Amino acid sequence: MSKIVISSLSLFISLFLASCGGDDEASSNDPALDVAENEANKEEIPEEEEVAKKVPIEVPKKERKIPDPNGVYLPTGEEKNGKPVYANADGFTMWYNGSTWRITDRTGGGNLVASGKESINQEWSKGGKVRHYPDDQFAKDSLFRLAVSYQGSEDNINASRLFKQFIREFPDDKNVAASYLSLADLVMSSLEPEELPTYEQISEARKNYALVRESTQDIALISDATFNEGGVLEQAAENPEGLIDHYFTFDKNKDDLLSEGEFTAIGLVGAKSFSEYDLNGDKSLDFGEVVDLAIMFSFSELESLYSTYNEKYSSIEGARISEATQKIGFACEKQGRPSQMLKMYFDDIKKYGNEPSNVGVDGILIKYSEKYLEYETLYGKTYELLEKIQNPDETVSFKYRNRKGVEEIISGTVEDILKDRSKLLPFLATQYKGMDQDIYREVAKLKGAIYVNPEYSSKFKGYYNKFDKLKSSFPVELAPEEAYAKLLNQSIDSGQKTLELRMRAALSSVGSNAGGNYNPEKRDFPAASPGVLVWMAKILLAQNSTDDAIVAMNRLLEVYSETGGEFLFDANFILGKASEKKNDYQAASSSYQNALTNSSWHKLANEARMRLGYSLFEVAQSTKDTTFLENAISSYQEVRGDSDAKLEFRAESAFMMGECKRAQKDYAGAAFLFLETTLNFPGSLKWAPKSYEKAIACYEQAGASDQVNNIEKQYMDWQRKFLK
Repeated sequence: MSKIVISSLSLFISLFLASCGGDDEASSNDPALDVAENEANKEEIPEEEEVAKKVPIEVPKKERKIPDPNGVYLPTGEEKNGKPVYANADGFTMWYNGSTWRITDRTGGGNLVASGKESINQEWSKGGKVRHYPDDQFAKDSLFRLAVSYQGSEDNINASRLFKQFIREFPDDKNVAASYLSLADLVMSSLEPEELPTYEQISEARKNYALVRESTQDIALISDATFNEGGVLEQAAENPEGLIDHYFTFDKNKDDLLSEGEFTAIGLVGAKSFSEYDLNGDKSLDFGEVVDLAIMFSFSELESLYSTYNEKYSSIEGARISEATQKIGFACEKQGRPSQMLKMYFDDIKKYGNEPSNVGVDGILIKYSEKYLEYETLYGKTYELLEKIQNPDETVSFKYRNRKGVEEIISGTVEDILKDRSKLLPFLATQYKGMDQDIYREVAKLKGAIYVNPEYSSKFKGYYNKFDKLKSSFPVELAPEEAYAKLLNQSIDSGQKTLELRMRAALSSVGSNAGGNYNPEKRDFPAASPGVLVWMAKILLAQNSTDDAIVAMNRLLEVYSETGGEFLFDANFILGKASEKKNDYQAASSSYQNALTNSSWHKLANEARMRLGYSLFEVAQSTKDTTFLENAISSYQEVRGDSDAKLEFRAESAFMMGECKRAQKDYAGAAFLFLETTLNFPGSLKWAPKSYEKAIACYEQAGASDQVNNIEKQYMDWQRKFLK
């Protein structure tokens, strides 16, 4: 017998029913019940259907599908015969016909799948029984917890329905904000891996994130809502199709244009923003211009979101102010204002640099140094080239190493070099790394035509004026080496130990000696922020002060377990290296696994996987447990399959997979993997020859002399090709 279980909380009904009924007709498998149900429904059958029933028509029998009415039934707000109507996520409704409760696929009629007596708590067909909580005071908590459970099990439809029901029934409850947060997250998590969010989905998510901030003072929930919404906006900027499809409804395959008036009508941008993106000045935007505008609109919203967050919550303990500042800077950079980004970052470093728990400052310090160098190079190198283009008779000379490895000196006027492709490409490659790539490509493409065509000459004059302004407005006074040294002196004078340590670490990262010869001391650990602790541990490890490095990283994991972010990966990674130094490969493998658990995307993730594989290999050697070898192969396999990984990493991982098989005495399997390494990574001058030699050794071990001769010939061919 199938069993129905109904959980009634006066707010919702949870129904669990196994295979009963059919799609095409009422079918409770109880003849007496079917007759009663059909009589009850009789008034709903139209007259023409009654006539049709009298005429026997042979219809091919269909395989009966068993409907599944399982799910969570929520009140719809309707009533039937004085009782509430309930519905689940799959289209089944539960309603009262005046004498019995019925579950059908249509309110007031339809196909019957189950029925109960007048009281919903009495037995249902097929022996179903009601289970209910003893008191309605538990209903609220149970409804919320059930919604969370459905979210956890990725049943997004039921989770969303339950969170909405909770908000309707308990609008003043403290969990309403968390419900809005979940509703927003569910919108985006319901997308398939390759599916892009629509405008409607983006708007729905953002609306719920905003409602979180309106309905709570809990800074943790407010922060989660803000940063999650920021993630949605970043996704929209990266893939703006959703915005474009909604706002700009013209056919992308046509040359239709959108006028300034159309933009004003939809309220997306004002006249000023419109003109900024009307690059050709025709008072309308073509598709490419619309794409740029949509992307910049998302970054503008991103900047506004985090700026508002910082304005409202900068004085609240626990607010992620520096992280938000980093996001504001990112948005400014994407909108073409990197100088503003750098000034903002430096102000944040000065303001919060002496707070060790402000992990965001460590992230900003890394970004600040990287971005300053990037834009200093971008503006400087681009301006330098454009200035030379404005002076075609200027003589230049530079060194260039050709493909044969021979160093040449190339000289000539700027115009001569631009006209000669064999000189131009080495000129650009050796002298202007880091310059604006669009201008780089344009120079390489146009060559001497820049001086022949007046339109091109005028265009490059415009480029020159643009980068002249960018370079002159760049904050040279905030160059990291000078700015960090100034802050270091100020921190020492004022006794700000955390800021002092941060500046020493920052100066070290940019290759400056201004921080002096500082040696990390354990007494400084309490004042050190996560980024500084990592810097200290690296120095200690290099000095073979392994135990002190371990203490520093354990402190990071203990104190900053919830807020450490990427630095938690660094801590576990360094602990793994420290354990390797102690030959404790079991501990090393655990640390590398911990590092990868929540940071598989980290820039050092593949190195961690390689070290994890090596540690597991060593554990297997000492314990003779082949399980560790299989786990090592899995770790190496991830690196080998990563097309973005370094060639040498991929080649080494493939080689080590062969070594793991060889350690298991699976010589055929090992030989196959070694040969696969030579085929997939022949350009690896370190691992390809080792793989040939190991493959030969494996076939000799297996007694396959015919294979040995073939591999030796392949090896000789490889040597002739790659070792010239």
